[in-house]
Amino acid sequence: MTYLNALAQPVLEIPPSINAAAWQNRSRTAPARWNTYLNQVCSQTVSDWLQDARETLDRTALQNLWQLVNGTSFRLNAHRIIVIPDKTMDTREFRVPQEWVDIPSWVGDYYFAAQVDPDEATILIWGYTTHAQLKALGEYDASDRMYSLDAEQMSQDFAVFALTRELYPQAVTRAEIAALAPVPAVQAENLVQRLANPEILQPRLEIPFQLWGALLEQSEWQQRLGQLRQGVRSVSLRQWLQNTIAEGWQTLDSLLGDEPALAYRFRQTADATRPTVQCVKILELREHTFWLSVVIEQEEGDRLSVRVQLRGAERDEILPSGVMLTMLSSAGEVVQSVEARDQDNLIQLRRFRCSAGTEFSLQISFDRVQVTEDFIA
Repeated sequence: MTYLNALAQPVLEIPPSINAAAWQNRSRTAPARWNTYLNQVCSQTVSDWLQDARETLDRTALQNLWQLVNGTSFRLNAHRIIVIPDKTMDTREFRVPQEWVDIPSWVGDYYFAAQVDPDEATILIWGYTTHAQLKALGEYDASDRMYSLDAEQMSQDFAVFALTRELYPQAVTRAEIAALAPVPAVQAENLVQRLANPEILQPRLEIPFQLWGALLEQSEWQQRLGQLRQGVRSVSLRQWLQNTIAEGWQTLDSLLGDEPALAYRFRQTADATRPTVQCVKILELREHTFWLSVVIEQEEGDRLSVRVQLRGAERDEILPSGVMLTMLSSAGEVVQSVEARDQDNLIQLRRFRCSAGTEFSLQISFDRVQVTEDFIA
């Protein structure tokens, strides 16, 4: 990291590799593409400058977040730092999205103002404030849901920032804020589907803040919405319970409607007292046809019970030896896996339960060919 000056307001160089990579983001709308660029160059450059700081989310989660809100959070020892980048040359006021101020789990201790100059590939860290000062002195604009603070009301000497943290580590930096009521799973799913529409350029302004903030505070829904805004679509199991079946999938009854006896044989046992849906997707691997069957049951609260089975398309067909069915976590880690042996006509995973918003993948592998299906509960 090269420091262009070591004065009160540091100017940081954006490394060429970081600058080039940041322009390659896959955002589908111009505002999100620009927002992602600003935050990506800022997060990586400022992280090096802060040295001991670490981002509070992994890179994939950050890419999803930046589709929705401007800003990045860091953990610097006991303090949470929120960095808000902007390309404007006007440093007379600091503007902070409401999400970073009024969502309880997002609140920071210190807020840094960062001016990004793409032409010069530099970032000026020109001032900072605390959450308490933002709430007490900041002016809230309901039209764009931003808090603004005049530059004169901010601290602009980062040598003082370092000294303050060292001498007064217990200083009060946060104001009290009200909790947000959680959004029920069905309502959250409906909101996510609605706000995923790329024609909505500012989803954060589309619904009341109490709903929007509560949706983002549930990280599963926030990540899901960010993915959809980028065009990354997972199969929503919860929508199956509302009779909305994902493209490429069919209910067992619609697939075998004229063969009730065969449908009965394929149907997996379920609790008749609970809402249950069984869907099948037909897959082709190496000239073999497989039926991937997923059964979901609504349990108490927002939890789903999930059972997964793989079998051949023909009655009593023996699976080819070596075909594998694997469940992966959202991080790509193997949760469980099963492999077909000689004379197996089906393989199945152990039943598992997941709460609303949980993401996972099912992977079918055979003869060096893989097919992966992504899901969200």
